[in-house]
Amino acid sequence: MGIMKRLSEQLLSSRRKPKANLHHLPFEISLESMSEADKFARRQDKDSVEQFNKDVSGWSINTTRRLKANVRMMVREDRKLSDSINPNVYYDNKYGVKEANRIGFSFVREGIHIHKGAGRGQGGYKGSKWYNQYGEQKTTQLSSLAKMGTGNRKPIEWFDPVIDQELPQLADLVAGYSVTLFMDASRIYIDK
Repeated sequence: MGIMKRLSEQLLSSRRKPKANLHHLPFEISLESMSEADKFARRQDKDSVEQFNKDVSGWSINTTRRLKANVRMMVREDRKLSDSINPNVYYDNKYGVKEANRIGFSFVREGIHIHKGAGRGQGGYKGSKWYNQYGEQKTTQLSSLAKMGTGNRKPIEWFDPVIDQELPQLADLVAGYSVTLFMDASRIYIDK
């Protein structure tokens, strides 16, 4: 890589918006404990915690596989979306043992547009601001507000139905691991 290319990448990365706090990811499932004493007691059985982590990781990989297949089947022009879908399992390392405490999915911005039926000239009700690949801030054009899901862009719900089908299996995994651990799936859906 040439020196000019490295310098230009450094300049662009310094102009980009800083990454958001990980606790406010839009598409995640939180696994929360009722008390710190319960969390400490669960961590004493390292084999059980390790098996739970493997099960959660396996669930996220299987769900990702289904999401990718759903995109390939439903979306006519899948440019980047199916390749960009990745599972993210986050761990809490308190008390010396890693335990899965959040599961999320990341994908390109195009995934939201496809799911909601938005695109150029067909924006949502509020509009938005984002940074492009060059670090420039972009905003929704006023002429496209409130036109999402109309015209030639109909919503293709590729994400929420798969999550609806897969959540009961994750709930069974969590319930089988601990009765004091509960799931908060309020921030996993795109439409809800």
